[in-house]
Amino acid sequence: MRTLIIDDEEYVRMVLEQALREEGCQITAVKQGQAGIDALQAAPFDCVITDLRMPGMDGRAVLKWIAEHQPDVDVLMLTGHGDVKDAVDAIKHGAWDFLVKETPFDAGVVKAALNKLKTVRALRKENLAARHGGFARDVIVEGPSKAWHLLKIQVVQVAPSNAPVLVQGETGSGKEVVARLLHDLSRRANGPFLAINCGAVSRELLESELFGHEKGSFTGATGTKIGLIAAAEGGTLFLDELGEMPGPMQVSLLRFLDRNEYRPVGSTRTLQADVRIVGATNQDIQELVHQGRFRDDLLYRINTVTLRVPPLRERIEDFPILIDHLLQTLRIPGASKRIMGQDAWQRLTAYAWPGNVRELRNVIERIMLMSPEHGPITPNEVDQVLPKTRGSFPTDDRSGMTLDDIERRHILRVLEASDGNKTVAAKTLDIDYKTLLTKLKKFAIDK
Repeated sequence: MRTLIIDDEEYVRMVLEQALREEGCQITAVKQGQAGIDALQAAPFDCVITDLRMPGMDGRAVLKWIAEHQPDVDVLMLTGHGDVKDAVDAIKHGAWDFLVKETPFDAGVVKAALNKLKTVRALRKENLAARHGGFARDVIVEGPSKAWHLLKIQVVQVAPSNAPVLVQGETGSGKEVVARLLHDLSRRANGPFLAINCGAVSRELLESELFGHEKGSFTGATGTKIGLIAAAEGGTLFLDELGEMPGPMQVSLLRFLDRNEYRPVGSTRTLQADVRIVGATNQDIQELVHQGRFRDDLLYRINTVTLRVPPLRERIEDFPILIDHLLQTLRIPGASKRIMGQDAWQRLTAYAWPGNVRELRNVIERIMLMSPEHGPITPNEVDQVLPKTRGSFPTDDRSGMTLDDIERRHILRVLEASDGNKTVAAKTLDIDYKTLLTKLKKFAIDK
């Protein structure tokens, strides 16, 4: 907790500072209200502990200023016994709590109050994450395909770093899934994961959403607002459709990536935040640079690590596990479990899936909603929900292949890549050695 102490009694400041540093708080202590305002304008704080009665600017004036300019900062009011009525009034005007000064002064009461406040602030962040952390949790991130396996290896290698990451891939391929996996495998896993689509909001709104704003900084700014960068403190911020970010915003993002510094809209304060940035795009960023739509210096900074998410047409071997997962998670409550009929499999594997995993999910969901609640899914049910004009996979024709054919072909490819080493192949396929031998016998593979 970045905590500012404002109290004209040196003894109280000294006791509080020593006690709260032991709790791991970052402490700044001043003896006047105006000095406290100056400190708030110079650096970011989570909490202010201020005496109610002080010479010059008192605690109520400090509280009023914070409520107008930095409402994300919580205020704890310190009072004498005769000031309890005033302290209760202060709570009505925005103070988080008030504490009565005992004689001798006991810092333990303040410690307890701050621990409660930590919990409250954590819940606020979780609520914000629920609104901006919309991540497709029902899209499974596993699969036996070589393309997905290689991506997972890269994610595991990159996740522990704090370096920014650029995730590239077609629409619906799972870029946000990869970003969330990076977060979950990083040291920031206990922090928030927030996401925003840079192409879905106007420039003015995007700047406010990311950096926050001061009251009156633009039309409609009726109060001060905390931005996603501040809310993602200690966690990860996912910037989808990064190529759509307006030019002036790119400058602000570059400054944050270079120095971890930013300014709320309409503010003169320079704040800092510890946030990992993961950007994503379905466009050719290098081409956008050539067109003058994306800053080359920002590209060099954001693509410290670049991960490519393979399109679904390169993950045909993942179909069985993806579809089985979707059939279970999208099943209507109370309905019996359905399976994909063999001919229906052929329809699905022959389709090009330009919308990738997102389109596959929508197709399975529509089948579950429109079809009977029992029996294998038929080709006719698939035809009803797939687009009438269907492309085929450009790599090779699988329209006449069964599910066993697909699995056999994948095993052969893995064995070839492993130079015939069955132990290595079993590890790549994520199955045990005996299971591989059983499949080799089933498919009459002699290698």
